Amino acid sequence: MKKLLVLPFLALALAQPLPEALKKAPELPSVVTARLEYETRAKDLERTLQDPLRTGLAELQARQALALAEARLNRALAQGEESIASAYAGVLEAEAQVRLAQKALEVAELGLKATEIRLRGGGATPLDLLEAQNRVLEARKNLELAQRGRESALAQLKNLLGDWKVEPLGTLPPLPEERVVEDFLKAHADLLQLRNTLELLRFQRGLLDESFTPRKDIEAMEDQMATVAKNLENLEKSLRVGLDARYRQLAPLLQAVKNAEEALRLAQERYKAEGKRVNAGLSSGLALLQQELSLKQAELSLVQAQSAYLKAYYGLLASR
Repeated sequence: MKKLLVLPFLALALAQPLPEALKKAPELPSVVTARLEYETRAKDLERTLQDPLRTGLAELQARQALALAEARLNRALAQGEESIASAYAGVLEAEAQVRLAQKALEVAELGLKATEIRLRGGGATPLDLLEAQNRVLEARKNLELAQRGRESALAQLKNLLGDWKVEPLGTLPPLPEERVVEDFLKAHADLLQLRNTLELLRFQRGLLDESFTPRKDIEAMEDQMATVAKNLENLEKSLRVGLDARYRQLAPLLQAVKNAEEALRLAQERYKAEGKRVNAGLSSGLALLQQELSLKQAELSLVQAQSAYLKAYYGLLASR
């Protein structure tokens, strides 16, 4: 039985973000189905090769069927990993959204208390109070929406993995080499299916005896070969454009992660500085809380940037 195709950079990816979750991909129903098909085709080829009366055509068809089943299994695995990575990142995004919404509500509630105090002292108007109350209501609504979003994201992940606790992504997979586009075109299941068809037609054409086969039958087969060859060429061009576009978006997305990391570092420094001002009596607790809110926003932005890169990365893997 042939060893399944696993590209080098994919192995690197598995060792870094959400490694344990990705290992569950072979258990997904679509992958199990594809593996059973692969095993069936492998047995068919084995039986064919053991048949002393086999024909060259039968052997070619059995080998083609196994190669196509292998390509489809690899694609199913990659698509399963994409689903898991997307769901995993979705939970991390949703949890960051909840943390931000909780902090925004805390800021709004403290702002409302401050407005109430100022109103009693004549430093605020009833309109100021109404606006502060509306901010609290809006913050509570946003928190409820974020919590529902988290529940939905957790349900999606549970549907794939069962009960699973997510952890921060940590190190992201590196950019794959540019040759990945060519590698995927060589291994693409749809292209392989057309190549198999063209190879089979050429084999059958070679079996025709021009002395006994009507010319119209020969021409019909040659026309069919030309049509398949043209379809193969067109599909390869289309897939190349799509794969290249997916590959080209990875570098900017990875740069966006680096930018978000720097923005988070600056937010952390501002929060620490504001804490020192509060301790020195130079600032208020509300100002510190607002800086903490900015910190939560920066944390969310980083998670979103990481998620965008991760989804694009595994989306490329699934495009084979």
